Amino acid sequence: MDSLALATNSRRPAAAAPIEPFAQFLEATGHRILRGAGTFWYEAGRGFLLAVPSHRLLQPSDEEIRALFRLHPCAGLRFSAPLDGAGVLSYQIVCDDPDYGLDRLSANVRSKVRRGLRRCEIAALSFDTIASEGLPADRDTLARQGRGVRLEGTSWDRHWRAAAAASTMEGWGAIVDGGLAAFLVTVQLDDCVEFLLARSRTDCLDAYPNNALVYEVARRMLVERRVRQITFGLESLEDVGALDQFKFGMGFRQSPLRQRVLFHPLLRTVLGHAGARALLRRWAEGRGARGGFWQKGLGLLRFAEAGGDLGSSAQEAA
Repeated sequence: MDSLALATNSRRPAAAAPIEPFAQFLEATGHRILRGAGTFWYEAGRGFLLAVPSHRLLQPSDEEIRALFRLHPCAGLRFSAPLDGAGVLSYQIVCDDPDYGLDRLSANVRSKVRRGLRRCEIAALSFDTIASEGLPADRDTLARQGRGVRLEGTSWDRHWRAAAAASTMEGWGAIVDGGLAAFLVTVQLDDCVEFLLARSRTDCLDAYPNNALVYEVARRMLVERRVRQITFGLESLEDVGALDQFKFGMGFRQSPLRQRVLFHPLLRTVLGHAGARALLRRWAEGRGARGGFWQKGLGLLRFAEAGGDLGSSAQEAA
């Protein structure tokens, strides 16, 4: 084969990956999974269904929405939608540069990545390794971010066993002085890769493991594997500005879209009253740091209000 043919093959886009392995992972880790309106949905919170994958822009018909509420009882739906459709103006955090490299980063971030690559060994990891060595990184990250522990005891082991069984999921690590300083979990969905989970040890941050790990895995995905894009997912329901700034510094950007949040018709009837929404806000604010669930609820309410979906006829009962 001549050099031109070799070069052409090396630039061939990555083959699309099925959604089913990731759906099976979600189900194995305790999430309710269903299909409807042309995609998969999983119960991301208490009774709220999120469409998977997030990069697919959906325009379900009124009948499809009514069928979802009728056949699959839930508090509401959340999904990505086209810019020319209904919903709140939002974004997905993506990197889709096929020539991604150090020259795409600012001088400051480039310096951190270089120092990280000197201090860290970046390697693919088995999920067994993450299960046995990743707990300190998980707990340190949650403590820095002021978030509660989600995976404890048997749920921690179950999570990584399920990940190991999913053919489209991979684990990556930054190794410093023989120890796991940071890990990253990725999943390929269609021709895109989502960075699902990133964790790092506080005592290793001076080695810049997060910068080195995100950079090197992104480079391999975009340049070597030729995936169409990498995403960190949709704009969060909560304020995570500092985390987003790290991602933007690593060469990711906001890709505009709309998010739709549709409450169940019964909830919509209640939340259609300004007084009810005011009471909910006061209750959630009173919960403070303990009210993670309620803070997410406020985020859903804010998105629904801004997108005009508290008054959407698409939610009306059949």
